[in-house]
Amino acid sequence: MKQMLNISHRVDDYVCMWNGIEDLYIRDTHENLPPKFFFSLASFGSFCYMKTNHSELKRMVALGDGRTKQMYAFLAPIVGFDFKHHEFKTFKKALTRAKAEINDGFPCILGALDMYYLQYYPKLYHGKSIPFHYVMMIGYDDEAQCVYINDCGKKETQVLAYDELRLAWDCSYPGLSKPNTVCTIRMRSMRDKYEIAKEALSKKCDLFLNPPVGFIGYRGLDKLIKDLPNWKTELSKEDYNNLLFNMVQFFGTVPTVPNALQGINEEDDVEFGGGFDKISVVLEALGEEYKDLKMMKASGTFSEGAIIISRIKDIIVEYLTDQGDRTNEFPMLFTDIQQIMKKGFEILRTESDCNGI
Repeated sequence: MKQMLNISHRVDDYVCMWNGIEDLYIRDTHENLPPKFFFSLASFGSFCYMKTNHSELKRMVALGDGRTKQMYAFLAPIVGFDFKHHEFKTFKKALTRAKAEINDGFPCILGALDMYYLQYYPKLYHGKSIPFHYVMMIGYDDEAQCVYINDCGKKETQVLAYDELRLAWDCSYPGLSKPNTVCTIRMRSMRDKYEIAKEALSKKCDLFLNPPVGFIGYRGLDKLIKDLPNWKTELSKEDYNNLLFNMVQFFGTVPTVPNALQGINEEDDVEFGGGFDKISVVLEALGEEYKDLKMMKASGTFSEGAIIISRIKDIIVEYLTDQGDRTNEFPMLFTDIQQIMKKGFEILRTESDCNGI
């Protein structure tokens, strides 16, 4: 049996878990979205700092929320779509469910997948394991033993053999997904992008400026800044290095570490802006289109954060490659990040949006 859905696809690389959902939103609303729109609104501003002495990673620093399910849960009611993750013990059962969605006229999200098995990415195929990828399945062909997918980084529909999908799908990563996970989507939105952005940013403003617990938002940054000078004495050298390695991994456009930490003597393929670069582009585009001066001003403020995060990345790379130790600059730099985030959100808020701190 063979089925194929006709879904227009917009390339927007490095936001794989949102790309297919944005395709469905654009199809139904005919909106023209800025790059990284849903991803930025769902992730940015969700700062978190946790001390976890009983875990392998003793400290966790997250500039934004990159957990797929949590991002969906935040943005789904704002945008107006329903989603459900279905986890299966076997590839056969997962594929059967995905095919049933296609038969009913609904594309679905597959993942996370390991990009090691995606042959249409030749630089990664059988070369590098990246178990963070998502695609939107739009069809299948039992005779050819393949699925048809739209991928955020590719313009044309891709063909993925069942055998390759079986291997790619057999991966898991904490906070993202388990093997053989299908996410079903039902888009019901009629809201325009400006309404969506204003509501999402209002909620992020309130969460950052009025955090309900002490390890998130500006209060979490307070704790981080206070703790930073003590990390080297509280942690072993190995734990400290692992912490820095993990932290810089999530500064990038995708979860990866700078090439220098992989022994690659080349410029990085991705930007390390900590999400500040993405939200700045979104706000600038919306501000210009809707003549929203607050969004345009906040865009400029948040863009300064990307510069600071890049500096922190450079210090981490220097330290972990034994080229120098400027880690004493971390408290000052994260204080700058805190002030940039507070200033940016205070520019965006109105009296009805947030109550302030």
